[in-house]
Formats: sequence, C-alpha cells, structure tokens
Amino acid sequence: MALASAGFRIESSFRAQFWFKLLSGVLNVVARVSIWQSVFLHGAGSTDISLPQMVTYAILGATIFSTWDATQILREIGADIRSGNVVSHLMRPYSYPVSLFARQLGVRAHDMLILGLPVAVVMGCVYGFQPPASVGHAALFLLALMLSLFLLFSLSIAVSMIGFWVMDMLALEWFMRGTLALFSGGLVPLWFYPDIIAEAVLYLPFAWITFYPLAIYLGQLDLAAAALQLVYGVGWAAVLAALVAVMWRAACRRMVVQGG
Repeated sequence: MALASAGFRIESSFRAQFWFKLLSGVLNVVARVSIWQSVFLHGAGSTDISLPQMVTYAILGATIFSTWDATQILREIGADIRSGNVVSHLMRPYSYPVSLFARQLGVRAHDMLILGLPVAVVMGCVYGFQPPASVGHAALFLLALMLSLFLLFSLSIAVSMIGFWVMDMLALEWFMRGTLALFSGGLVPLWFYPDIIAEAVLYLPFAWITFYPLAIYLGQLDLAAAALQLVYGVGWAAVLAALVAVMWRAACRRMVVQGG
C-alpha cells in the first residue's frame, strides 16, 4: 500500500504531464467515436451492437482502459537491468515483481481516477453514454475491471522478465503495444473480427483486459455467461501469476553480481 500510494503521489506532482495527458485523452475519444460514427453511418456496423453502445464502448475503452501505458513496467525493468539496480532489490524484504505491481497500481489508479474518469464523464455528456445493462452487470463489470488490472500487470511483468535474456527492451515494448492493440479489443471489439480469428482471440488472456469487461458492461453477455467468463479470467490470472514467479526465479539465477 505504501508503494502504491507513493506511485499515486509521484504522478500527481507532474502538472504539465497531467494537462498533456488530459488533452490526449480527449483527442483519443473524439477520434475513436468519430470513426465508429462514420462506420455506422455508411452501414458497415454490426447488427449485434448499436451505435450508442459502440460509442459507450469507445469512450470507456479510450479512458478507463487506455489511460495507463502498459510499457511503463518494461521501461522501469529495462532501466534497472541496464543500471544494475535490480540487484539491490534482491536485498529488500519484498518480492521485486510484487513491488513493481504495487507501484504501477498507484500510477494506474491516478490515471483512471484523475484523468480517465473525468474525460469519460465529459465526453459521455457530449456524445451520449449508456449506463450498465443492469445492476448485476454493473457489479460484474467492477470485478472484471479489477481482474483486467491484474492481468495487464501480470502480462507486462512477464514480458518484461524476458529482458534478462534479450537485453533489448525496445523490441519488447513494441511487441507489447502491438499485441494489446490487436488482441485486447481496445481499439476494435472482437465482434468485428473474422470468425476464425475471433474464436482464437476470445480464449487468450488479452480478451479479459478490455473486451470482456466492456461486453459485460453493455449487456452483451447475460449474467451467467459473464460470471463464467470471470471464472475463466481468474484461471488466466493464476497461470500468469505462476509464470511471473517462475520467470523471476530463473532471472535471479541468471544474474551475476560483480564486486564487493
């Protein structure tokens, strides 16, 4: 909690960065909503989802789910590896991956509450915003949002651990950005994917980061199906947590400390 609180306060201290991110968030929403309005205007939309639902999907996807840069963890680990500071973390009374999770949780909380939520409210008033499909869907959406955070952090940390072997974090950053953009449903919902691709992506952990939470919010899944998808997502969370633990142990064995 102390590390998460520190991450929140650090982000709050950069005022110029705050206004830049706020403007970027507004422009991101305008661009996404404009694209989907054009798609539905020209009859290229989906019969399974309406334009108001798609506008809501775009607003939430561009604010609550996209304010935080998932590659921050990669850059932080890359800097620790290059400088050798990662060795000092071995002497501290906590797990290095857990400390990364805690610090970035504070950063993500700041971006969601201080940046994402206000932009979502304002842009929702401008373009129209649909409430959750039901009270039950709202409750499951909040659970899905917490699961989304855990999965996103776990994936970021797992990919970052590869840096102990390849030593090139830039390539991993581009891989992480491209993979999330393509498979999470943040930019384009999986409803619009070709069936053969959607059937595969729907069972990957990326779909639980953005697509399933928003599908639950909009009522595209009934309560039973939504609860079942949350169970599957928790299974992926357990797998990724175990993967991070295994990779960190392997990385610790790979490190060589020189000097006194």
